[in-house]
Amino acid sequence: MKAGIVLPRGMHFSPQGATSIDIVAHELLSGSRFKDQSYVLGASVEGPYSGIDFRPLKARRQNDLISAAIKGLKRDRPDVIVVHQHPESAARIAKALAPTPVVLHRHGLLRAERSWFSKWCKQRQFNRLSGLIFVSGFLRSRFLASYPSLKARCQIAYNSLDTDFWRPAAEKQQTICFVGRARADKGIRELVEAFVSSPCPSWELTLILAVLTEEERQFCSGIEAMTFGHPEIRILRNLTQEGVRDQLATAQIAVFPSIVEEGFHRAAIEAMACGCATIGVNRGGVPEATGGAALLIDQVSPQTIRQPLDRLMSRPEEISRLAAAGRAHVQSKLETRLVCGQYDDLLETIARQRA
Repeated sequence: MKAGIVLPRGMHFSPQGATSIDIVAHELLSGSRFKDQSYVLGASVEGPYSGIDFRPLKARRQNDLISAAIKGLKRDRPDVIVVHQHPESAARIAKALAPTPVVLHRHGLLRAERSWFSKWCKQRQFNRLSGLIFVSGFLRSRFLASYPSLKARCQIAYNSLDTDFWRPAAEKQQTICFVGRARADKGIRELVEAFVSSPCPSWELTLILAVLTEEERQFCSGIEAMTFGHPEIRILRNLTQEGVRDQLATAQIAVFPSIVEEGFHRAAIEAMACGCATIGVNRGGVPEATGGAALLIDQVSPQTIRQPLDRLMSRPEEISRLAAAGRAHVQSKLETRLVCGQYDDLLETIARQRA
């Protein structure tokens, strides 16, 4: 089976600066039994992932990017097409490439439609698709609350990790890590305030920030100003996957205080696989992703973050217990070899139904 994978505008299919969607697309194809026949279409980048048939597209706007993708797909018709995240693009490709089955792979919540007419238009777009794959049951349930007639087409494929790659170092340090986009809705300011007010002076905080847009650059500059004069706080920008792994592998604690509802929260399971005692937020897809092996807070504020943080920093035995439980959860439920096989089976079933 040959799969054509289409990435939306704003993605960066490269080890340097990859978004979580890029990482998921890369890992699912890298571990696929159909890897050698399949390929990825996305915006042109310097130094794309190696070992994958990546076909760069030059376009400034989403519409132009999809026009270029359609041309490429028509030249080399795959058996199934996967479009990540963008419903309008998936519907347009499905119309242009019919009867080739098109699957939408969703990583986050859909924007709520403002009127019955806009919802009706969106329903027509979804009706063109052969399947929808969500990264969590939370996202699937929220989608079906608005579009219940599509239940039979909706499936779940969790984010996966190679736990031979994401693993703890032999020695851990008194470090707390955050990994994520440099955005206010990730709770970074609240985390910094919680850490600065903590009575545990021997610990360090490392903020690993993805800074890809002008808005993110401005936010990161604000965090740098906020942490000026605190040598115990480090800010690292745009690390490769290996760089992120190395920081998490030596950290003892990881904190992800997202204010928004995350569809799954990949960074949290990366931290758990690396043996970090992990603190997250009890909303969205986070409880599902962490599987009871993390400390979850109900609201995000410096005070609510500081409470479990202080508890862990003062209890090394609790860190060890959570770290072991977190890694065991990822190994048993989210290992790449397991998830990739399930994902391949989903796509193959959809392709056969339309054959």
